[in-house]
Amino acid sequence: MKSQPNIRLIYFRLRALTEAAQMMMHYSNLKYSYEMSLEFFKKPWSEAKKDAPFNQLPLLIVDNKIHIWQSNSIIRYLAPLTGTMPKDSLMAAQADAIFESTHALFSPLNPTVNVFVGEQHETHKTQFLNSFPTILNNFNRQLEKLSDGPFFFGERPYYCDFSAYHHFSLAKILDPNILDLHPRVNQLMNEFEKLPNIQHYLETRPELIDVGIAPKMIVNGKKVKTTSES
Repeated sequence: MKSQPNIRLIYFRLRALTEAAQMMMHYSNLKYSYEMSLEFFKKPWSEAKKDAPFNQLPLLIVDNKIHIWQSNSIIRYLAPLTGTMPKDSLMAAQADAIFESTHALFSPLNPTVNVFVGEQHETHKTQFLNSFPTILNNFNRQLEKLSDGPFFFGERPYYCDFSAYHHFSLAKILDPNILDLHPRVNQLMNEFEKLPNIQHYLETRPELIDVGIAPKMIVNGKKVKTTSES
């Protein structure tokens, strides 16, 4: 039996591009380490950026030698390892279409929740909330079309469901009632939170507070500013 690879995930103090990947690994008991940019590079990101592939994070390091960048590429590498990749090639293509559609929500949703403050936050929040209902209708329609639920392809979650949960949960931070008129999306959210290991992960991950004012995460009982610079 092949042993699991050594996995290191390098990123910032944000609930953003690594969240679905971390949930997938927790769900499947795939061990990994999560390291802040400053911890890994031993220097500020402004200085370390030139040393990162294509000058960006997140970065997944496999067995201390293979570097995988681009968050979507990281997810696709992890999907077979975590049992969240459909075996049927046609279903896999459909799952990838759903996944890409969820990732299209990244901007401005993730920075609006994690980084933007004041007028910038309010402007992007309003723009997102005005456009999201139409997008949400599309997701709800696909859930109804593809399976009886609770997930996009039935009772088993695939990697697209993890990305969907992440983005929908961020949307709920901006408006707690945003999903109320979409029963299948709500079903996905509720059942996802009951998955093995997911409930514990959601309860123990750093809490995100003061969104839109001065975003922070509570890490080991301390309030720490969210950042894409360290």
